[in-house]
Amino acid sequence: MSLLNNRSNMVLFQNEMGHRSQKIRMVLSEKGIACDFESLDPENIPTEILEVNPSGSLPLLIDRELSLYHSGLIVEYLDERFPHPPLLPVYPVARAQTRLILHRIEADWCEPMDIIEEETASKNEKTKNKKILEKNLSNSLSLFNNQNFFRSDELTVLDTVIMPILFRLSFYGIKLPSNKAAKPLNEYLERMREHKSFADSISESEKELLI
Repeated sequence: MSLLNNRSNMVLFQNEMGHRSQKIRMVLSEKGIACDFESLDPENIPTEILEVNPSGSLPLLIDRELSLYHSGLIVEYLDERFPHPPLLPVYPVARAQTRLILHRIEADWCEPMDIIEEETASKNEKTKNKKILEKNLSNSLSLFNNQNFFRSDELTVLDTVIMPILFRLSFYGIKLPSNKAAKPLNEYLERMREHKSFADSISESEKELLI
């Protein structure tokens, strides 16, 4: 049976245990978007998927004739096609500031987590990137404040990137700081665990292994 033919609904091809796939599931839930899910082994991507996504990366979103396979582009597409509730600020200055923080988080948090999650990465590579991520988290404590969401009173794209990272830390043996400066971060994590779209984004595999 073809994975791509005769699809009337939007479909997300995902790595059930990947932080980038969870990010997209969180966005879909927050916006109430109907979507089918197909879980794939990231180390054994089918040929027909590679034909539309030569990189073989996950997640991959198929929406009729459109194929998107960069998680950041997928989020932007979903936010533009389904504008309510918005995940990026409306005003240009605020939007630029959000993208600047996203750029920092992508480099400092997401890229190390990519290596940590990579099945083919060596033990030394994983250990090195765990240390990098721990250091970068400690250096980012000042970004957290007492607002309900990350630097906002409403959920934004930043929350959908940050929470899947924080959610995985204990599973990979990465400890969050416990000092006074880390209190806003730890309180943020506890609040967000109860948020509906985050709870909805947890896959069955993640429930078994991460919770």
